[in-house]
Amino acid sequence: MHRVLVVIVVVSLLAIGCNNPGSRLNAPPHGQAYETSDLQGTFAYMTDNALLADMTVNDSHFLPHRVLLNDLGVQRLNRLASLMDSYGGTIRFNTELTAEDLIARRVEVIVDYLAEAGIDTTREVVVQDMSGGKGMPATEAILIKQKEGTYDPDKKKSQGGTAKTTTAK
Repeated sequence: MHRVLVVIVVVSLLAIGCNNPGSRLNAPPHGQAYETSDLQGTFAYMTDNALLADMTVNDSHFLPHRVLLNDLGVQRLNRLASLMDSYGGTIRFNTELTAEDLIARRVEVIVDYLAEAGIDTTREVVVQDMSGGKGMPATEAILIKQKEGTYDPDKKKSQGGTAKTTTAK
């Protein structure tokens, strides 16, 4: 009797385990979407315009402490190479690193990648510079400097991250 019960349990578990899993309600399907939005083309143009305005590669596009591009960096350089082929331009390499050797090697990786993509690298195609874009209006910068003073990285921050309050005189 005991063996019959064990066989029944094993067979029933196998039958249950061979069923297809239910569809997940909390995750989209992976792979190519069957239906695409009509705005997909517009989004591609918006992204290209943002890349043309910015033209930046930074530390997040590399593996930490290394000269190897990560997947995000490869995708970014592929798109930037396509845009540079069509419109020209110069890539800004924005970094917080201080190791000059690592910076030079990363710039070399970017230039080599662009050369492999067919971009003419006889001219300067990568400069170490801040990211592009509109930036902050001068009036706003002046108001911040008047209120906060010049930035000092060694200055102690106020507790709790709250802004200083002043009283009217």
